[in-house]
Amino acid sequence: MVPLAPSDPQRLGRYWLAGRLGAGGQGVVYEAYGEGGERVAVKVPRVDDPASRSRLAAEAAAAQRVASFCTARVVEARLDVAEPYIVSEFVPGPNLRQVIGATGPYEGDALRRLAVGVATALAAIHQAGVVHRDLKPDNIILGPDGPRVIDFGVARQVGPTTTGPIMGTPGYMAPEVLTGRGATAAADVWAWALVVLFSASGRDAVQSQDPMTAIGGVLGFRPDLHGLAEPLSGLVAAALSRDPARRPSARGILLGLLGLLGGPDGDDLLTEGGAEAASLKGPADPDLGTIAEELFDELSERERAVAPEVFLRMVDGDGTIRRVSRSELLDSADVDALLALYGAAGLIAEADSEADSEADSEADSEAEAAVASAYTLARPALIQAWPRLRQWVADNREGLPVHRRLTEAARFWDGHGRKPGDLLHGSNLDRTLRWAATERRDITLLELEREFLDAAAGQSRRQSRRRGLLAATLAVLLVAALGGLGLAEYRRGVSDRQRDEATARSLALRAAGLRESDPGLAMLLSVAAWRLAPARPESRGALYESLSQLMIDSFTDPHASPDTVYALTRDGRALAAVLGGQVRLWDVREHRQTRAFSGVGTTIRKAALSPDGRTLALQDDRNVRLWDVTTGRPAGGGFAAGVGEFQPGEMTFDRTGRLLAVPEGDYAARWWDVTGRTRLRAGSGAPLDAVNADRSLGVVSSTGGGRAELWDLRKGRRVPAPWLPLKHRLDDVEFGEDGRTLAFVVNRPSERKVQVRRLPSGDLVTDYLAGVAGRRIASSARFTAHWSLLGELAVHRSGDRHIVMERRLPEAPDPLRIDEADRVLRVATGRGRIDTLDISPMFDSPVAAGVSSYGGALLGPGGRTLAIGTGDETRLWDVRDARQVGAPLAGRANVFAFSPDGGRVAIGDRTGRRVRVVEMSSGRPLTVFEVATRRATGVDGLAFSPDGGTLAVAVSGRDGILPLELRNLKTGAVTRTDVAAGGSMAFRPDGGLLVAGSVPELVDPADGSRRPRPEGLGSLSGPYAFRPDGGLVAFSGSGRISLWNPALTSAVGDLPAVGESTFLAWSPDGRTLASYESGDRIRLWDVPSRQLLGVVFDGLAEPGFPRSASMAFSADGGTLYSVTAEGVMRRHLLDEGRVMVAVCARTGRTMTPREWRLHLPEIQRFEVCG
Repeated sequence: MVPLAPSDPQRLGRYWLAGRLGAGGQGVVYEAYGEGGERVAVKVPRVDDPASRSRLAAEAAAAQRVASFCTARVVEARLDVAEPYIVSEFVPGPNLRQVIGATGPYEGDALRRLAVGVATALAAIHQAGVVHRDLKPDNIILGPDGPRVIDFGVARQVGPTTTGPIMGTPGYMAPEVLTGRGATAAADVWAWALVVLFSASGRDAVQSQDPMTAIGGVLGFRPDLHGLAEPLSGLVAAALSRDPARRPSARGILLGLLGLLGGPDGDDLLTEGGAEAASLKGPADPDLGTIAEELFDELSERERAVAPEVFLRMVDGDGTIRRVSRSELLDSADVDALLALYGAAGLIAEADSEADSEADSEADSEAEAAVASAYTLARPALIQAWPRLRQWVADNREGLPVHRRLTEAARFWDGHGRKPGDLLHGSNLDRTLRWAATERRDITLLELEREFLDAAAGQSRRQSRRRGLLAATLAVLLVAALGGLGLAEYRRGVSDRQRDEATARSLALRAAGLRESDPGLAMLLSVAAWRLAPARPESRGALYESLSQLMIDSFTDPHASPDTVYALTRDGRALAAVLGGQVRLWDVREHRQTRAFSGVGTTIRKAALSPDGRTLALQDDRNVRLWDVTTGRPAGGGFAAGVGEFQPGEMTFDRTGRLLAVPEGDYAARWWDVTGRTRLRAGSGAPLDAVNADRSLGVVSSTGGGRAELWDLRKGRRVPAPWLPLKHRLDDVEFGEDGRTLAFVVNRPSERKVQVRRLPSGDLVTDYLAGVAGRRIASSARFTAHWSLLGELAVHRSGDRHIVMERRLPEAPDPLRIDEADRVLRVATGRGRIDTLDISPMFDSPVAAGVSSYGGALLGPGGRTLAIGTGDETRLWDVRDARQVGAPLAGRANVFAFSPDGGRVAIGDRTGRRVRVVEMSSGRPLTVFEVATRRATGVDGLAFSPDGGTLAVAVSGRDGILPLELRNLKTGAVTRTDVAAGGSMAFRPDGGLLVAGSVPELVDPADGSRRPRPEGLGSLSGPYAFRPDGGLVAFSGSGRISLWNPALTSAVGDLPAVGESTFLAWSPDGRTLASYESGDRIRLWDVPSRQLLGVVFDGLAEPGFPRSASMAFSADGGTLYSVTAEGVMRRHLLDEGRVMVAVCARTGRTMTPREWRLHLPEIQRFEVCG
């Protein structure tokens, strides 16, 4: 990255620029940072005319459809602004050309993984109907998660736009492109082959010193495939066919490389390709925030105390950077040291101060100013990239413009002879004094600034007695703020507060980094951060995150070794560790060793603990023996002799502790009765692979051919089970807790599934596509869990098909345990580490029990009431009293709206014309009508006006969305609008504007006319909500949450969106915004500071397709209510004091003296969770 050029802007939209990543004839690419500190790449393409802008818009939309598999995802495209730009995910790391140049060509497995990664990216790109058109080593980044294809700047939609001017790099263009036939997906495949040849040889296959030479080289190219092994050699040769039609597709290449011809398709294939390539990593360069924070850690305490002062003076009132002369900074060695350190790192730049400000250029001492030192931020993006600086700016957002005006006025006054006419007066003086006396946080007034304010206040007192009283009062407050004990004492007080806030911010950051490695300590650090600085958004956010974090505990065997053999009880509460002939037993919940004994031998291969933890089964190179854990002595003789070499799979007891499964063969297990030391067999004599708890049923799946067999063990005969797969298709099998269900993995060439079936009928309970499934099944009385080798843990609720958890974990557990009593999932990594995951949301049930289907749900104002569509009826619910209101209302319903006072609810159906308005207190219909539009076939949205007198109705017909209707509920009169919009609708709180449609349209409620949509609003396509006072409206879409003024004429700021929002809700005081995101997460923002407050609920789902939901704050703002479309309602604590108590209860301990010394050495000890 090179510094910005003088002509470069400091920011584009909501992104601050850090420097140039590249520039050329097609545009400039910048490294940039968003308002939440997210690191991105921003490309500003050349747009010469309206036609090229229109083409770019279509192609950017196509690029946004590309799934993020080995590609840099396109985050946002702003093409409706004067200078269009495209924002994509930033991939840290060197490009392929740099890596090969530094380390030499790839060979063997590394070359194959590179080829897989690039083919995966092309398959994802082509799947979205896009052609990249400029694939080359420079556009492939070796990131921390494997190779990524970047730069969709010349990507095109497949179709007519693939012809036109030749764009790309000649040496990597296909022959048909150079001869004018246009670029198709086959041209990308040609480039893939050349990338592979470059990676294998270290040089471009077609040399391109100049374009004409490169073109000649391509047209006459004959590949040298020497050194390429199969299947790569054959695939590269096919990809370099002169005839585009004969080249394989990117998907075909990927299947060939993975050895999966005829295998999975779509995202499953892309997921497998991404996983295969992931280990080919490059070194990740740190972001600006990381560099700045590491430098901050090197500062002394005194230097840290002046840091906010120095950096804030380099930030202008509008959030851009400014030059600051050395005289404007405190005259201290601490400031000099800070400037030197950050200057050496390239984050602060020194420049002449003569261009610093207009005030300087007019000063009398121009000669002196010309040679004085001045400083500025070398990277404008540092304001957003460094969380610490971003927070300082947020804390002082209102005061920065005031201070900037004070600084300029004071310097002008001093430079022009300190004339009375140059002093502040009137309201400007009052505002400045008020800020300096009562609102100032991190900025210390310089002596010149204090003298200027003293002079201005004195002049005001002399000029007007009335004004003098106000100015005098503020001046006294200023003196008090600076302290009767003097400026030094004031600065010490500021330093203490800044130290506590800085410590709190640091603790919050550390807590975020420890949530998976040491979750208990992360929770304690979050509580400590909140106790130090309870008003800080980071402290509050850390507290919320601690209450919602998935992992709540982690235990690691302190004696862990690669040779240790482990065993967990079925609930995961007890762990046995066997090493060097010694057994240690651990209480996983208490992190405490309970007993130990020796003499078990040094050749132990596998271990299993009985459900009650009293019996330990150990397998060595001879047989299996049982040990009494209480006495440490063997219990009886050995059995299961002659197993032979080490076999994969887990040795495990059944739920009764009387049966033991001993692995034999490739993931096959044989069941033994440990009481009689006898092997369990089917009536045919074949050994059983699975047995239910009462030994009435068994399965044979690894012996012989044909279909897997279900056996009635009591009668000794086979039970017909045509629904069981062929034996060689069955990867794993396990009976349910009650013995009446059977779970297994079906492994087919095109797909892998987890199935759960009822016994003995075989009726399907769950049929879940699992991608590349692993042989890991765990079950309990209510749930079945499956782990795929690609990192997705899916948990299904027994009795229906509902997935209650779907989450990627850092690594595959072996094994995993469901503890229903504790409502946790325990997973073992195989290195003596047991992680405990909170799965309590899995136990939440809908408010309407016994309902098989749902049409949606909506919470009323204050979360007091709830409307639920259940199949062919609607139920109304009193949340506070947890009771149903009235009898269910007959008729299908899936569209709802509450009146502002919550007294009425409007009910509609997307497949019907009828709308009902119902009284919430009784459940009695007040008004029933059909929509006025005759072509309408359904109701797509409803919204009450603020006074409750008008109901906006979005209608749809066979031809799509129809114009909105505005119905007067008192007279029945209908106003048809000029706007066809469906789905979301919201009235501005003053009733003067209606926003409608997923892509917002503006409607005048007075006459139904369309209002012009301002520039930028059309790029938003998600939910929206007005602040209760109407002063702001929040829109979600295009990877951000955007805040607009109430007139909807301009955006006033953005919030750092993390996931795709499906519902937005404001707190009653308008300071907090809640977003329900895909993956069933609820995230909060502190709107005044634009700071993320964190996740208050994690629904255990993997982010993906958005699910509808509803939220409402309680009247006091202390509780947030949410309800899913299935009617599962939850209460989320927001009052920090109550949240802190809940977090302390969750962690179950307080900080140890050692943890305190390590993390809070400068803070006097207090009880974190006492």
